[in-house]
Amino acid sequence: NKRMIYQLTGIIFQIIIDVGAFLGYSRALDWKKARQRPIKYSNFDIWIHASSLGEYWMVHNLIRDFEKKGEKVFVSIFSPSAWEIVSKNEKYCGFIPIDRQKEIHHFVETINPKFVVIAKYDLWPVLSNVLYNKKIPYVIAFSQFHEHHHTLWKWNFLENKIYRRALGVGHQTQKSLKLWQKSNFSNGFFCGDGRFDSIYHFRKKWTPLDEIDVFKGESKLFVLGSSWPREESMTIPLIPKLSEVKFVIAPHRHQRASEIIKILDVPYILMSEINIYEKQELIKSRVLIVDTMGQLKNIYGHSDFTFIGGGFQNGLHNILEALIFGNIITFGPKIKGHWEASECKADVLGINSDSETLMQWLSNLIDLDEKSLKQKISSGQDFVNKNIGATARVMKFIGTNIN
Repeated sequence: NKRMIYQLTGIIFQIIIDVGAFLGYSRALDWKKARQRPIKYSNFDIWIHASSLGEYWMVHNLIRDFEKKGEKVFVSIFSPSAWEIVSKNEKYCGFIPIDRQKEIHHFVETINPKFVVIAKYDLWPVLSNVLYNKKIPYVIAFSQFHEHHHTLWKWNFLENKIYRRALGVGHQTQKSLKLWQKSNFSNGFFCGDGRFDSIYHFRKKWTPLDEIDVFKGESKLFVLGSSWPREESMTIPLIPKLSEVKFVIAPHRHQRASEIIKILDVPYILMSEINIYEKQELIKSRVLIVDTMGQLKNIYGHSDFTFIGGGFQNGLHNILEALIFGNIITFGPKIKGHWEASECKADVLGINSDSETLMQWLSNLIDLDEKSLKQKISSGQDFVNKNIGATARVMKFIGTNIN
């Protein structure tokens, strides 16, 4: 039965979520709870879907551009961790349901979009089927495929079919587009990565935070951004050794702030309480712990050096936010699928790096002459500036192919 095959991925995912929730895993419980929110809005010009926060920042400027044209936009997400920021930013938003016929059909009927944009590759079989049968065109924006990606497997008839139905599949790099064409897809186009546009516009509107200026004082500021325990264990031993440097630690899951506090033996402050500290307390503190969501990219406007997390884990986190502000950055070696990490000319730490390696990297930068330091700062900013324009390319493709 064809319909059953299309529903298979949704059914398998539902089983995984149900088992996870039964066993008490917080992420599975959050996912189920999020799906209980009813969708109260209908009749949209555009529906834009982003899986998680990273993808949301890719489409952020696209949403704003459609709204400037007077279009009514609905934004959906898959991951509950993105809700806090998305719900603050978007008037009409909600969670995409599980990929099963009844749920998806009801969802699409409710929001009733004329056109759909999906970020990167969060395209599901039932979703594609429902849109196709209702003659609602869809575009995939900011996708990035590598040589052995499952979508490109010849025998993967299901994904092959749902991607061929797309009006267009926009690629972040020319390399990805060439692979797409080589795999006999004819609907590819080059767009770039929308995160460059998003962070470029954020930088233009950014204003300094007075309390961070006071905390930093005359010191250099080192940020450990979106960190996991491995990166924290490399960074924390440096704090007592480098009295001329102040530190910011922003764990990837901000709920982990309490774990970090337990292992610190220097004066610290919390981002959630930044407004209530006395000036002297800010000056005296050596570490700022970011225990809130969405503030890290504001802090990059104050910092000098950044160690981005995820590169020793299961994938690097956002490096562009630090680069646009002229931070000199480093990260671990697991950067597969992150073309921006290999092209930005940053120093990559080896898999066996430890606290000493990081100390060496930081000391070398502190001792660097003014001219070399300026070159390093501007090369990161130039890299971001060179790659803006992805949103405009997607808008142009849609304008040309829809009207």
